[in-house]
Amino acid sequence: MAPPRDAPTTSDLLALKNRLIPLATELGRYASRLRRDADAGGDDLGIRTKLGPGDLVTFADGEVQRRLVAALTQMLPGSGFVGEEDGLDRGDPEGATWVLDPIDGTHNYVRGYPGFCVSIGLVVAHEPVVGVIYDAAEDAVVWAVAGQGCWRGDRRLRTDGPQRPFAEALIATNVTSAQTDRPQREAFAAELTRSSAGFRSSGSACRDFVHLVSGRTDLFWQFGLSSWDVAAGTVLVREAGGEVRFVGAPRDWVRAGGLSVFAGRPEAVAEAVRRAEAAGALDEGSAAAPCGEGHSSTSANP
Repeated sequence: MAPPRDAPTTSDLLALKNRLIPLATELGRYASRLRRDADAGGDDLGIRTKLGPGDLVTFADGEVQRRLVAALTQMLPGSGFVGEEDGLDRGDPEGATWVLDPIDGTHNYVRGYPGFCVSIGLVVAHEPVVGVIYDAAEDAVVWAVAGQGCWRGDRRLRTDGPQRPFAEALIATNVTSAQTDRPQREAFAAELTRSSAGFRSSGSACRDFVHLVSGRTDLFWQFGLSSWDVAAGTVLVREAGGEVRFVGAPRDWVRAGGLSVFAGRPEAVAEAVRRAEAAGALDEGSAAAPCGEGHSSTSANP
């Protein structure tokens, strides 16, 4: 598929990346300072509940998103935005769209549990092309640009080392209502538990993508995700030599909810999807096969 007219070039994307890294770092450290100040008896975090007890939002979520939108509008005038907070959704779905999670792992953030992320993804004509994730637990940024690799500082990150049996795979997921909303999904999770080296849960899907490209885990899977959970991480995993599948997602996956996502080492992704299909854990009619050039519901590193 040809790129849309006026789409950013690779040089444009690399120049944007150079500005995104300090931006994500600055805002992640700002959120961390707010958390430390609250612990020291300063202003509270302005915590509110959205949809349920585990679905929290703080002053930092809204303020970081507001500052991201202001900065990114200057960096790429005319671009659209989709973000987790305040129903942020504007712009042309076929154009350049920033997909933002200002504080991924808000419950971690509120409780002082290690690990939240600031995630910035750029999607052009439904294809993720830039991903920048600041991991507060490590005070570090991992970034990727389509065709340019995945990096932490000057170290290139790769997932495609020697294959290992699925029985030795370390799997990341986060237990949410979407993971256990039907017996087939519970059975699938139990099957993966029995047939792998075990599970890890970080409380942040964006951080799970960082763990993948850092070689700490082999597979991440989760049901019920949103685009801001995965847009930046998808570029990271692709560029590190891994695979990402949005099983059954529509073409405009950026604005779709309830994404079923499998990511990581290609052989682990293929095996997990096979087992999910066998268990009936996927939505009826979901397609796990590649959906064709230019369609992001199933995508692999070139």
